[in-house]
Amino acid sequence: MTRAAPGWNRFARVSRPVAAAVLSLMALLMAWGAAGGVGRNHVAVASPSAAHFDGLVGDHALYARIAQRVAAGESYYTAAAAEHRSGHYPLRPFVTVRLPTLAHIVAALGEQKTMFLFLLVGGAAIVAWYRRLRTEAGIPRYAPIGALFVAANLTQLAAREWLFIHEVAAGALLALALALYRPARPWLAMVIIAAALAIRETIVPVAMLFGLFALIDRDWRAAAGWLAIGLCFAGGLAAHVTTLSAVITPADPASQGWHGQGGWIAYLSFVQTSSLLRFFEGWVAALLVPLALLGWAAWRSRLGLAVLLIQLGYAALLMLFARPANFYWAMLVTPTLFIGLAFAPAALAGLARALRQPAQPVAAPIPASP
Repeated sequence: MTRAAPGWNRFARVSRPVAAAVLSLMALLMAWGAAGGVGRNHVAVASPSAAHFDGLVGDHALYARIAQRVAAGESYYTAAAAEHRSGHYPLRPFVTVRLPTLAHIVAALGEQKTMFLFLLVGGAAIVAWYRRLRTEAGIPRYAPIGALFVAANLTQLAAREWLFIHEVAAGALLALALALYRPARPWLAMVIIAAALAIRETIVPVAMLFGLFALIDRDWRAAAGWLAIGLCFAGGLAAHVTTLSAVITPADPASQGWHGQGGWIAYLSFVQTSSLLRFFEGWVAALLVPLALLGWAAWRSRLGLAVLLIQLGYAALLMLFARPANFYWAMLVTPTLFIGLAFAPAALAGLARALRQPAQPVAAPIPASP
């Protein structure tokens, strides 16, 4: 019932010790998550005393108010500095103030049109992933079910409060870019990643990864394109820092830093809260997230490797640096994480077959000649 070629599954022909090691790691991660109390205890949502605006609370209210002031003709940086001070948000270092792109989009289009725009992006990502998983050579016939997991984890695009959170828009753009990425034709994905980077600077590791792939492939045109994006981003970031520095003072509060070090349990909790798993108990995330990562590890392809490295890289960032209030950083990667579940059954079957195979007998040593 599949069109799968045997070479797609990285775990189809592994040795017995490798299979045992991978399955043991999976069991350990699942048990660790299930025993660690994954859930909202590791996530800090806005308190009743946080900033309020037009039915929104906390960061949602902060960014909505800034966008409203920009729509009224005020400078983004003047508005951002004033709202950060009013809500007791830090203004130093510069990364505490978001890039102005999303605020200008909302100010120019209005809330409804902006929401419609990003719903179109999300819909395009779902369709693009369905087509990619349906037409990709060698993978199982049931793989297009992964597009449903994309749809299920882009539902925030339809909620007004998430319109103002930069990770939601950037995550939808990243999901679309990954579905469209092909090493021989990287240009459309390059443009979309540049757009995501303009909204949230934490997309920069993805651009760097694809730039590295271009160098490995010796595709100098693509490498030059990624370099151009990097230079434009550096210039825009420098302008952001310079303009922001003109409206802040030494008396403005500084961030408490990003050293959450919540580890594996915090990562699972952030993913659960930022995905469809928020409607389920924490142990569900403890089981499904390792399976999704295993599925991505199984797909032997450039795209499979790229998404696996992106997922693991952001997982490490969330485990090491994200504070409980930064849980929504996970929305950069949750739209694509659970596509890996479509590959997990074949990965587990391959590992189980490898585990059942008899151990290779050790050859007897050949006696030395007298």
